[in-house]
Amino acid sequence: MVIHMKKYTLSSLPHLFHPNKKTPRFYHISRRLQVLMVLEVFMLISAYLMILFFYVQNCRLQQNTAIYNLNHILLLHTNSILEKLDTASSFPLAHMPERYNDPLLQYLIGADHAHMTNPDFYRVFYNRCGEVFIQFPEVESLVLLDEKGELIDSKSVYNISLPRKDHSADSWYVKCQELGGKIYILNSEETLSLGLRKTHQNLHAARILYDHLTLKPFCITLTGIRAADIPITFNTDKLFDEQFYAIYDSTGQKIIGNLDDALEQDILFASRRQGDYSFTRVQEGIKYIYHISYTMKSGGSYSVIRTPTGLLLYEQFQKVFGILLGGLILILLNITIFVGIISSINRPLARLVNMCEEIGRGNFSVRVPCSQTDELSYLTHSLNNMSERVQQLIDEVYVRTLAERNLELQMLRSQINPHFLYNTLENMRMSAYTHGYMELSEMCLLLSKVLRYGVTNQSALVSIREELEHLQYYTSLLHYCFPRLQVDILIDKALYEYCMIKVIFQPLVENSANHATKGLQDAIHIQVWGYEEKNDLVFTISDNGHGMEKQYLEDLRASLDDEDNTRYGIGLKNIHRRIRLYYGKNYGLVINSSPGRGTSVTVRIPKTPAPLLSHTKEDFHGISDSL
Repeated sequence: MVIHMKKYTLSSLPHLFHPNKKTPRFYHISRRLQVLMVLEVFMLISAYLMILFFYVQNCRLQQNTAIYNLNHILLLHTNSILEKLDTASSFPLAHMPERYNDPLLQYLIGADHAHMTNPDFYRVFYNRCGEVFIQFPEVESLVLLDEKGELIDSKSVYNISLPRKDHSADSWYVKCQELGGKIYILNSEETLSLGLRKTHQNLHAARILYDHLTLKPFCITLTGIRAADIPITFNTDKLFDEQFYAIYDSTGQKIIGNLDDALEQDILFASRRQGDYSFTRVQEGIKYIYHISYTMKSGGSYSVIRTPTGLLLYEQFQKVFGILLGGLILILLNITIFVGIISSINRPLARLVNMCEEIGRGNFSVRVPCSQTDELSYLTHSLNNMSERVQQLIDEVYVRTLAERNLELQMLRSQINPHFLYNTLENMRMSAYTHGYMELSEMCLLLSKVLRYGVTNQSALVSIREELEHLQYYTSLLHYCFPRLQVDILIDKALYEYCMIKVIFQPLVENSANHATKGLQDAIHIQVWGYEEKNDLVFTISDNGHGMEKQYLEDLRASLDDEDNTRYGIGLKNIHRRIRLYYGKNYGLVINSSPGRGTSVTVRIPKTPAPLLSHTKEDFHGISDSL
């Protein structure tokens, strides 16, 4: 009897037993497993959250690093532009070592300009501007004013017309005076007030030039230069479309950029002490983060990039979402596996406990099915065997009569002993001999020897001598059926002491005799010959029959290794399979045939000396029985 247990949950397991009985100890094991699962899941979640925290920090660090790197690139481009602007704005001093020979300097420094006419001055000025434009292709315009701010002349790649008026009261003129020879970047209002072209991709700078001998100002230059590399670089490398930037000088004056936020100088100057840093600010309900970088080149410059904080957090969430989802799946999978492991332990334990209760009530016919191979299944199997053994012992005492009847029935069903067949053949032989039927007597003797060789101890290895003796008995018996058959055995006697598996030659000779004699009126010749080849023995059974067509031969060869193909019989297939099972895949049968030239079957086996006979018999026992 086999009982099928109900699937119980962890909470319903205690109700399986009598309430007055003590709870079995394995429920404590179940609770411990549950506690272990909770601890393991808690540790997994803690480790996952820690990894997630560090990953978020790394994402934030990567974002800050990318923005600061963009700041530094913008500062490099700005410094390059400012250096070119500084050099181009001092073009009247280009020939300062030859000041007494330079007509432009003589005209600007000298109080009396009578020695140079205006056309001559314009020609020299335009030549000097052309040199600057060639040396610095980014320069757009050059304007020359006297020390009072009145226009002298201008040259640009586009048409400009500055008003000829006194600019000494303008803000840019005052700031140039304060800087004492350093370049001053004009803001948008100052640039437009002068009539110069102002875009987001160009800069204009004013500068007062001083005579190095008298230390007196002699002219003011207004220089315009293209700075397209700065916005192009920002638009190419920025992380979000909503990001804006601005470049400030050391005084907090914006140089270039699309950021219109006014930043206090104390915020900018803080970077001189702290290097790269950031701060947050809320504007119109939106929280922004400002990344600031500072460089001391060209008098000090600041690069500021403003980014909405929500975009940074959203990008971080996008990167973390995959890990978050994967971690959640991993945790759920871990819980599922752990619950499955606990259930796989608790269910067999519940069945064992129930079985023990049934046995305790005297029901020894109870059984618990077990199909696995773990320790609990082994315990279940042992308990089933114990219950079965107890049931058998009870049956031996109380059901002896039934057992005796079963024994009598088995005795009636016993098989006929093989010796009965041998004795019958012997009696037939003697009767034929007595009545003078000598051929019949000889046939009975040969048949008895053939049957005795094939039936007794089929798993044993035999010597080649014994195998050939059995073949001779069989061919002598076969000669009575096929008088035209002639079998020649051409094997060196040096091979006789090697061993081989039984009944190999006889089926092959029988197969040749059955197929070669069909429709053939001439004598049938079958040759059995063998030789040594390195560590192998090779035997060939050939006949002079009709042979086989090429396609039939190929199909027959293919059927040897195809267990499902029984179209060509099972005789050759069984011999080939027995040889391979015993000796390995490098050995077996090889069939060759040609139409009208007969057929040959080659058997290849390894050399097996006689001393190994005791081992090979035992090894081949299971294989021979299965065949």
